[in-house]
Amino acid sequence: MLRSDVRAVAALCAAAGTVVAGGRAARADGYSLHVLGAAQVAWTDNLFSVPEDQAGVDLPPREGDVYYQLRPGAMATYETPRSMHVASYELEANLYTIHDEAWSLQHRLGWQGFFLVSPRAELGGSLQLSSGQLTTLSTQGTAADGSVIGLPSGESRFLSLDAGQNLAFTASRELRLTQGARARSFSTTDAFAAESLGVEVGVSGGADRSWRHSAVGLQVAGAFVTLERRREMVAPETTDQVNASAILSWRRDFGPRWTSMIDGGMTAIVPLDEGDQLVLHPTVGGQVGYFPEWGNGGLAVRRAVAPNLYLARNTITDSVVVNAWLPLPWLTDDPLLPRLSVQGTVGAQRTRLIDTSTGETESGFDVLTGDVAIMYAPRHALSLAVRYQHLRQLSAEDAAVDVLSYVRNTVMITATGRFPERMAAQIPLRASLRVDRGDTTPVGEEVVAPDGGAGGGGGGR
Repeated sequence: MLRSDVRAVAALCAAAGTVVAGGRAARADGYSLHVLGAAQVAWTDNLFSVPEDQAGVDLPPREGDVYYQLRPGAMATYETPRSMHVASYELEANLYTIHDEAWSLQHRLGWQGFFLVSPRAELGGSLQLSSGQLTTLSTQGTAADGSVIGLPSGESRFLSLDAGQNLAFTASRELRLTQGARARSFSTTDAFAAESLGVEVGVSGGADRSWRHSAVGLQVAGAFVTLERRREMVAPETTDQVNASAILSWRRDFGPRWTSMIDGGMTAIVPLDEGDQLVLHPTVGGQVGYFPEWGNGGLAVRRAVAPNLYLARNTITDSVVVNAWLPLPWLTDDPLLPRLSVQGTVGAQRTRLIDTSTGETESGFDVLTGDVAIMYAPRHALSLAVRYQHLRQLSAEDAAVDVLSYVRNTVMITATGRFPERMAAQIPLRASLRVDRGDTTPVGEEVVAPDGGAGGGGGGR
């Protein structure tokens, strides 16, 4: 990293100090300003995620290193009687003890909004822009986020834009209608000097009919997708298509803590380029969720068909994931305010590529991951964590994509915080697996139940 980059980090930290001073004046008048901060020290045994067999591949040797991650940032929140807004910026600096040539920066700018359009309708929106150096050591997410993602070997420059909108309308006590829209773009230049661009613009609609303990839902979606890949000495590959899907789901609550869902449907990849083939694939999934008074856990098994914008390819993904974030009984007398918790994800994912020119499925790669952390939170907005992460990626020898096989183990110690602690506005959790929506954040008329008590419920983090 250049010295100018180091000065940029120092300048942002100094600016954050200024926001701290101003943040003390945050009052209950609808807005608040906050300083965000995270620091991490970690050791990894495979810094560049290099495969053991490097025959014919120009990559650095497999090496370990101690690295440090600094994530200073700022956040502003604003609330009116019918809307909530949260805007944030975060800079991520990755610094390495031995390999200073691997120093990198990432920038993330985001906004989320929530609007009560009417007593029966609510609108949500989001926008996120990020750029910088994408590495396999990115650990911004928590150990319990439940994701298993195939990543590149080595480093890539990237630019990502993601905008979303969702509308929910409660037609009656039993019937809920939803509409959504999304636009996203992801461009990269990877370690092999290959460039890729993925663009997706789509809309969706759905209906959910519930009874006391069960619900049936239908979701339809359509999107225009452009995928482009450019490599040296090779003609560029460009694919334009329309993806359409329909999914029918059934949900069932088993008491106040357990719930389940099964779904099935069909996805069609409709080519817009001459010579490409129509592709039809079934999709299926199952999920079990556990929602105690605080925390959550779950098991998900799924087959999905979707474009991978990073790889600029259409993919079929089979996955099984177990994740949890649960309190430990020590260091607190109140189970709703735990100071000590355990979180983790264990999962496997099998990804195969779809060749739209022939309609056939090609070889791809597999990902196995294990991620566990013990977290101590002496205050609501301050936490310390010790975390271990194992990642194993296996790529087929004839895979038509630049994803290599590697194994990596990483041990991390992380501290995160926010000041001031109190936020004037917080985007409510409205997506729910449960039929009774007991794990959502109550808003509007839901805040006070008919019996005079608080509406909603469920455990959050």
